[in-house]
Amino acid sequence: MSNFIEMLDVISNNPDVLNTLLLVWSIILGIVIALFISFYNRKVIGSFFRALVAKEAFDEETAKTIDEIGQRENDAVIAKIEKSSMYRDIVTIIGENGEEEPKNGRIVITSDTKFYIPEEKLTQVRSQWGETNENIFVLIAGVIGMIILGVLLTVIIASGMSGV
Repeated sequence: MSNFIEMLDVISNNPDVLNTLLLVWSIILGIVIALFISFYNRKVIGSFFRALVAKEAFDEETAKTIDEIGQRENDAVIAKIEKSSMYRDIVTIIGENGEEEPKNGRIVITSDTKFYIPEEKLTQVRSQWGETNENIFVLIAGVIGMIILGVLLTVIIASGMSGV
């Protein structure tokens, strides 16, 4: 217990140790935030692309609407596709007449708008969003691992500066 108190004393009294630990924990926090963003993208955004692959929507004849792939409630993906050219480069969007619907750099997605992933984009979709849903345990393990790493680095840095 006295070693722990001595480490806390070193951390609070030595500005170099404090600055180093603030830097370490800032990096760890950044990595944890990146884990959450990655999980969100693979889980929420990826579900749209995985649904198109599962329904084998690979050309105009097999194109599917949002309702046909069960993504009507996925507002995040609808908004991203309407606004983001990055996603429109991956998925081909056709309206009722078989044409894209540009409107000030945005498209309008209606219940008749159909989507498909061209064959040449399948490899990209599979590598970027996987073929199965993201497992929450991977996220939890990553966060726990980063916290353990932070605690170990805190002990190592504080012990090294205090001689404990």
